Amino acid sequence: MFFPRLRNQAKWAFVVLILVFAGGFVFLGVGSGGLDLGQLLRDAFGNKGSSTGSLSKAEKAVRERPFNAPARRTLAEILENKGRTDEAIAAWLAYGKLRPKDVTALRRLGDLELAQANLYLQQAQLASLAESEAGVGAAFRPTTGKLGQALAQDPIATAAANKANAELQTASTKYQTASTQAISTYKQIVKLQPKNQEPLFLLAQAGETLHQAKVAINAYKRLLAFDLDPTTKAQIRDRIKTLRQSSQAGG
Repeated sequence: MFFPRLRNQAKWAFVVLILVFAGGFVFLGVGSGGLDLGQLLRDAFGNKGSSTGSLSKAEKAVRERPFNAPARRTLAEILENKGRTDEAIAAWLAYGKLRPKDVTALRRLGDLELAQANLYLQQAQLASLAESEAGVGAAFRPTTGKLGQALAQDPIATAAANKANAELQTASTKYQTASTQAISTYKQIVKLQPKNQEPLFLLAQAGETLHQAKVAINAYKRLLAFDLDPTTKAQIRDRIKTLRQSSQAGG
């Protein structure tokens, strides 16, 4: 576990740990089910206040007063609590246009975007696996003669491969969009709180989770400028070194 003192500063660090832990399973290609990121995030934030209110009433309030920030925040909280992540992200974005400096809201938005990016990555991996499996039989088919011609035109295998490829492309595009949005949100928080080490730590962890080594390294390097204890700084330097090595090994 890296930087325990930083992690203990706020509940947000725990939220990121949830995402990093889940992201690790995704990148390793295991744990395709059973981990409810939405529920973990809701548990981390706690089910408080308006987040347990009526969705229909919240939607009505927004329709009646579209520029009322509290109404939009209430709607975002309820959608988030119900696990309707796409809608919750849209609602937090709408709220952010009215309250662009609300750091708490930005953090919740960033965590949802990060969780969503992990979900899309998992979907892309599953689609890639399905595409590979659809083409496995081709290596064992005869390539000459009438039988080879007949098997080469297997409509079922072709349809399965095409379907998997389409799903892969869709999930990959969604992943890129969600990951870009998440990083952008965390950077916005850092900009609003340049003297706070926690947003930088969250940005660094998001960069790691999304395999954006440059983002993570830059954030960790900025953390070294803070008045941290020697042990924590040593851990950060080790992490930077590891990320650089991994980045170089990956091309």
